[in-house]
Amino acid sequence: MEENNNGVLIAIDWENIRRGAQLYNQNVTPASVCDAMRNVAGVFGPFLGGKAFGDWSLRLDDGAAFNQAGIQPYQAPRTMAGKDRSDPAILLEVYDWVRDRDDCGVVILGSGDSDYQVLVDKARERGRRVILCAFSQSVARDMLAIAPLFPLEAELGFQMSEHGDIALVELGPNNIDDAMQIFVKGVDSLERRLSFVGYSKLYSEWMLDWGLANTEYECRGLLDQWLDENVVERHHVENYNNPQFPTAAVRLVRSNEIVREFLGLNRPAVNNPVLPAQSAEAVRAEA
Repeated sequence: MEENNNGVLIAIDWENIRRGAQLYNQNVTPASVCDAMRNVAGVFGPFLGGKAFGDWSLRLDDGAAFNQAGIQPYQAPRTMAGKDRSDPAILLEVYDWVRDRDDCGVVILGSGDSDYQVLVDKARERGRRVILCAFSQSVARDMLAIAPLFPLEAELGFQMSEHGDIALVELGPNNIDDAMQIFVKGVDSLERRLSFVGYSKLYSEWMLDWGLANTEYECRGLLDQWLDENVVERHHVENYNNPQFPTAAVRLVRSNEIVREFLGLNRPAVNNPVLPAQSAEAVRAEA
């Protein structure tokens, strides 16, 4: 690689990183992630800058924190259905870097989604490298086969099971009831805002955001339990891009007594009901 193209640029998928941290029952800050990725960048060459991608209208403080840390926030607004669309923005931006930036030889990619395989191939064609720096549990297996990974949990100093005992969060009977109430109210809110609630998105993102469990696997277990208990039911939504494979979705079973109770649909009886009108004869008889 020529001496003048040994610089390093950083691209951070903030929603991917935030969700990845929840797999470890951890919260991360933009400053800590920037420091970790700049340390990784230092292994390969001088740091040239970078961008963090997300819908900053939802997280104004995070966008400001990235800007203060020297990483430019890039606005990637969500769709009307609430779907994150940072991936296409990152693909286009990073492709521009590997095509047009003569000073950039390495891109540190803060995500491990399989959508970025084409980006790794395009970078290799132009003599550039893509290095992954993301939480290892959220990195697609296909990406591990084509790009080196610096596990972000290690860069941030998370304590892992191999480092000693970690206290696990256990859901007792009371906590299960509390979790179900949060779940029911959360799904109700989503149903009011979105045309449908995606099954996989529910357990891989929203349930984690609501703090119902520590990992995606645990969230899926809770969701399947509540499906069995008829709190929610699965249905299919037509996939116009691929009609043979409809989208799996979930909706509340609003006839379920637990759901009705949590949503306040079981109203108490009226204390002062209106009595039926008496006939004139009955009124005279009482008089």
